[in-house]
Amino acid sequence: MSKYILALRELQPEHQKRVEEIAPDHKVIRSIEEADAIEDIEILYSWKKDQGTELLNNDKNQLKWIQTASAGIDYLDLEELEKQEIILTNSSGIHAKGIAESTMAMILNYTRGIGHSLKAQLNAEWSELETLIELEEKTIMIVGTGEIGKQVGKLAKAFDMKTIGINRSGDHADHMDEQHTQDDLSEVIGQADIVVNILPLTDETEDFFDKERFSNMKEQSIFINVGRGGSVVTDDLIDALENGNLAYAGLDVLHEEPLPEDHPLWKRDDVLITPHISGHLENYDRHLFPIFEKNLKAFVENESLPVNVVDYSKGY
Repeated sequence: MSKYILALRELQPEHQKRVEEIAPDHKVIRSIEEADAIEDIEILYSWKKDQGTELLNNDKNQLKWIQTASAGIDYLDLEELEKQEIILTNSSGIHAKGIAESTMAMILNYTRGIGHSLKAQLNAEWSELETLIELEEKTIMIVGTGEIGKQVGKLAKAFDMKTIGINRSGDHADHMDEQHTQDDLSEVIGQADIVVNILPLTDETEDFFDKERFSNMKEQSIFINVGRGGSVVTDDLIDALENGNLAYAGLDVLHEEPLPEDHPLWKRDDVLITPHISGHLENYDRHLFPIFEKNLKAFVENESLPVNVVDYSKGY
């Protein structure tokens, strides 16, 4: 009897062929109803709330592994997955270059007057700025030095910036001139001209950037959020813009998505909002499938999965 891979993200034909070659005893299906028995569904490729929840809530399910198409997994019930002893792997790392490029674009939008000029252009105005900012010798603090953070650091070094990395352990990360722990952040954040938040959303990081941390930032600094919206207290961010602690914020993620039409952030000239698109790639599946492929090879050989296994105790 066949075992099933429930693919909630369409596999490209060449990827479908590779799955068949690697796991000939598994059949790819697109819905729960296609399975002869729900207990024969072993693998979930990507996640959709309706079918994923239906599967997890069925007492007969024997799901063993979920591969998400996202790096963040805070939308999943991690406690339930751990209880059911389901292995969870994410897509961490595939977004690094795209998100790093978006981060630098958000920064340059402000420092080189791009946003100002675009607004003026729409009104057919020749509006010069007397002073623009160069990034050379500026200090950028990268809060979260995983693959994305390291790529941001690499690009920042190309602009001759000083890079300070922040992570849980304080262990050195590539492209960082200095490294500190999250516990030390409030003490060192005042050194940064630019702070980039790339933290995942966990119990430790929820509301991480609050009034206290914004108040410790250098006056007229820049804040970029490409991590998770829930790690920032939005009202405190607005207050920091109002009182001059921040000169500008670039936000790809927000506490509520989509952001309500009447939210005050929309009307601020010192804020750039992009609709959670920094992780979008030209060919997403080309980057995602190799993670699944490597893990699938290990799965069928009854070996430990080698790539992007989520640690439930950490939440990422």
